[in-house]
Amino acid sequence: MALVGLNKDELDLSRLPADARYDPKRDNADDLSGVQMRATITFKITDANGTIVKEWTEPAHSLTQNFTLFVYALWASTSAELSDTSGYGLSVNGASGGTMAINAPSGNTSYGIVVGSGATAGSTPSPSQSNLVAKIPHGTSSGQIEYGAVSLVGVGVSGQTTSFTISRSFINVSGATLTVTEIGIIAYLTGWAMQQVVSGTTSPTSSDYTLIAYDIPSTAISVLNGQTLTITYTFSVTT
Repeated sequence: MALVGLNKDELDLSRLPADARYDPKRDNADDLSGVQMRATITFKITDANGTIVKEWTEPAHSLTQNFTLFVYALWASTSAELSDTSGYGLSVNGASGGTMAINAPSGNTSYGIVVGSGATAGSTPSPSQSNLVAKIPHGTSSGQIEYGAVSLVGVGVSGQTTSFTISRSFINVSGATLTVTEIGIIAYLTGWAMQQVVSGTTSPTSSDYTLIAYDIPSTAISVLNGQTLTITYTFSVTT
């Protein structure tokens, strides 16, 4: 019996391979319960009094090619070439000691969770993204937003799931509404016998920045003057 007929009533669905049938748990893009490794982003907007105006969570499509290359370099004890936030090549040696930090202090937009306005909401992020398209700068003037300190909450275990969170708050006192269409996590690297590659010329560097996660929200996020946007990433592993 062929699977193609004049109408759907001619199909004998019982003869479809098991892995080709619709599985509402496996095939629902918003249901991540069966995924071993996952990330979600929670967005919370509060007013000047701390009252929650809106709060929602979306699946994250976060970790970039840079993150994968870095983990590979560590696990293989070898070198891999990432890209830094300037778009230059950055060779890291996983066999050498070093640090990767994202716990940026308040006011620092060089690393940690950062926000921008240069992407098209709902579009698919590129795995090779090296920086935000248009990062919103820190400050209180027009077009600026105040960056709080990055907060990491230690690893916790609940049932079969192990997780931790990364969060940062952004306060809009610019005098006008700001629109967020892209979010990233930039890591501050030191050590790793790093070499920066610029126009084919390689030179050692003791520190640099690389984008390890990049997300584009499903819809543009409007942060009114006086409101605070808090972004929380939750990374988890289920065994």
